[in-house]
Amino acid sequence: MGDYEDVLASLETLNHSVLKAMGYTKKVYEGGSNVDQFVTRFLLKETANQIQSLLSSVESAVEAIEEQTSQIRQNHSKASHGAVEPWYGSPTPPYAPNHKLMAMEQGTSLPSVTADPKEEGLEAQISRLAELIGRLENKHLQLVRQEMAVCPEQLSEFLDSLRQYLRGTAGTKDCFHIAAVRLSDGLTFVVYEFWETEEEWKRHLQSPVCKAFRHAKVDTLSQPEALSRISVPAAWCTVGRD
Repeated sequence: MGDYEDVLASLETLNHSVLKAMGYTKKVYEGGSNVDQFVTRFLLKETANQIQSLLSSVESAVEAIEEQTSQIRQNHSKASHGAVEPWYGSPTPPYAPNHKLMAMEQGTSLPSVTADPKEEGLEAQISRLAELIGRLENKHLQLVRQEMAVCPEQLSEFLDSLRQYLRGTAGTKDCFHIAAVRLSDGLTFVVYEFWETEEEWKRHLQSPVCKAFRHAKVDTLSQPEALSRISVPAAWCTVGRD
């Protein structure tokens, strides 16, 4: 099986994890809060996107192989055109045994690597597939959630500080994704941050952008923020930076 042994083993593990996550999703949607349901819906969509990306890589590789096979068969048909006797009547086929080399010399090799996944070569597709499977299986991220209730009279000041924090944090090298949600009461905000490691998040807490936002929260929040943190598989998160 060669390298496909590791691929199939990883897919089996991924399949088990996805089924387990689906059970968790059902549980949350039956008894979870609105915020929990939002987070679960977000993670479910990201999981679907990552799996679709993986499937697209495999499909592109299959298309490249089928295209090459079709071209080889056409070459065989042209080489045997006009023959009186079928090739199976002789001990060897009428076409040259090095037909793969002939196809490449005639410009019918696999497509060259381009930015379009449909045009990428087979080798590049396999490399992307192996890289993505490794990332799905091994990497975990830190999901940090901040829930903040804002004083009505300080709402404008808080929104300005929040925008600056989102822009500053999004540009941080080790922050994979950050998003903010405004709840239905208009005064409660939830910020979700995905960090590569716990250490990187703690280092971010000492950054100027984080300190500035922390000072703004002291002046604008009606009560202390609620902070929580969990570790999640990278396959659940947006890692589009690559």
